[in-house]
Amino acid sequence: MRQLVLSQTFRQSGAVQAASLQRDPSNRLRHHYPTRRLEAEQIRDSLLSVSGRLDRKLYGRPILPPRTVEDGAKRLFSGPQDGNGRRSIYLMMSIMDPPKFLTAFDLPDLKLPSGRRNVTSVPNQALLLMNDPLVDRLSKHWASELVKMPHRTPQKRIETMFLVAYGRHARDTELQRWLGLFGEISSQEDPMADEAAWAQLAHTLFNTKEFLHYR
Repeated sequence: MRQLVLSQTFRQSGAVQAASLQRDPSNRLRHHYPTRRLEAEQIRDSLLSVSGRLDRKLYGRPILPPRTVEDGAKRLFSGPQDGNGRRSIYLMMSIMDPPKFLTAFDLPDLKLPSGRRNVTSVPNQALLLMNDPLVDRLSKHWASELVKMPHRTPQKRIETMFLVAYGRHARDTELQRWLGLFGEISSQEDPMADEAAWAQLAHTLFNTKEFLHYR
């Protein structure tokens, strides 16, 4: 059955009303916008954007993805870890060795035509976000930018991080939890200059479900 999606439908909130859920539990009538996970390139670009590393310049030459092992015979060379901030659309693709970060988040097989992407949620994706050098590097870059900002208190800085990462204000309960976490990991006398602690907090934000999903 074909469905006509009007602009008013597309602008629906992701919030689910109890009455609507009772009448249309499968959301076939589109009474709310379904939550979806970002695609591979969007996740990488969001990491670059939120951390302040994104290069918004358009066009230009493609850039090599990072590789742990190079193979000159196959022309598989390694590029910078963060792609010099270039968006994922500019990453050079090779069917022999596509970018590992993107393939973990369901980048389509470059050797096969694909009409629709798979969307999976598997443990290796969480492990990648926890341990990948790209996430670690961008967490540290975001922290280095944060300590330059004139925030007066850790609470104000965390509120800013929520706005940048999630596009919304932090709730009071969330602020208390994140302030408690920051208090546990910060070891410097001046917490606002504790770049390592802010990098850990940034890394934690990157690993949350809300960062990976659009609602």
